[in-house]
Amino acid sequence: MKAHGKMLVNEAPDQTTELLKTLCTDYRPVNMPLVDDNTLDGSAPRSVLQAKPDEFIHIFVNNSAKLREFLEHMIKVQPGSSSLVYNTLIELYLHDVVHEASASQRKVKEEKILGMLQNPAAGYDIDQALVLCQMHNFRLGVLYLYEKSKLYQQILSHHMEHKEYTNIVDTCKKFGTEEPNLWVQALWYFAKTEDCYKTYLTEVLTQIDKKNLLPPLMVVETLGQNSTATLAVIKDYIMKRLKLENDEIAENERLIKQFKEETVKMRGQIEELKTSAQIFQVSKCSACNHPLELPSVHFLCQHSYHQHCFESYADNEQECPACLPQNKRVLDRIKEQEQSRNLHDQFHSQLQNAQDGFAVVADYFRRGVFNNATLVPDPQHQTKPPSGLSRARDTLDRK
Repeated sequence: MKAHGKMLVNEAPDQTTELLKTLCTDYRPVNMPLVDDNTLDGSAPRSVLQAKPDEFIHIFVNNSAKLREFLEHMIKVQPGSSSLVYNTLIELYLHDVVHEASASQRKVKEEKILGMLQNPAAGYDIDQALVLCQMHNFRLGVLYLYEKSKLYQQILSHHMEHKEYTNIVDTCKKFGTEEPNLWVQALWYFAKTEDCYKTYLTEVLTQIDKKNLLPPLMVVETLGQNSTATLAVIKDYIMKRLKLENDEIAENERLIKQFKEETVKMRGQIEELKTSAQIFQVSKCSACNHPLELPSVHFLCQHSYHQHCFESYADNEQECPACLPQNKRVLDRIKEQEQSRNLHDQFHSQLQNAQDGFAVVADYFRRGVFNNATLVPDPQHQTKPPSGLSRARDTLDRK
């Protein structure tokens, strides 16, 4: 049967192709009466028989032009054709591009292939199409299918392989939001490139710094692998990082001073609460802002409430509702500081006992331990705020 089909295509290609188009679309034998009712499975009228185009591809083995005509007709009439139909047609198009001598005609045919790949209705197998594009060195198709499959690192590697520096940076800009690690790979690439371009490297360093992808120590170490990357190339990056570090140190010193002053003030308040009598002279309820009436609830933080207002708003009868959020933040901060102290103690212990101290530091940088450093005060000076933690209930003046 296969040999007979091939012979028909060779001897009468036009007639055979037209016959197959009819068979695969809407074929009705002459002796079959027209019946409008459906088949038992409800798939199509019994008067219509359709063959699968996949079954006839092999008979065009010696006539690629007619095979192309046949397949183009099928995807036009039946956009939902099988992946075999689409992939075979893509292979034919790629074969034509390779053997096309005219540059202008080659460009037209490449655009035709790319249009088919970009067509959302095209049912080709993306993996097989990618292999075909790679075999025929069709770069536009390869890059598009990489992007369609979200293989962004392969796109970057493709441009690196061809030393397309501008495309490397453009790829990072286009897909860096979804895959920030592309900027890190670009840095390693430019660091090992002999003809290191300052413009590209500056752009990469700017994005790495902006997105906080690598600690400065690792950036400098990476650039140290390139003998052509002089200090002048990364001077702006280093100066910017030093300025940020100085600003952070100044801000930390300001916070330390502020915390010390607040600590001294808080100790004085605590001492006063311990030794002096407290007079409650609040005239309005801190919850409803109406004149205070008995029975009432007073706190050492100088907040007072109607008893019914306090019972409505309070989550804890020992806590002032107004001061509770601030107290919770302070207690959470103290807990974070204790955890941070344990982490830093663990770091110093590992650093002292490790044979390779740099590896320990690099590991902690990689884990982001030092990205958000917290101030750890002396545990002896940690005190809980008095406001809201101690309560005086006016029980003698109840109605």
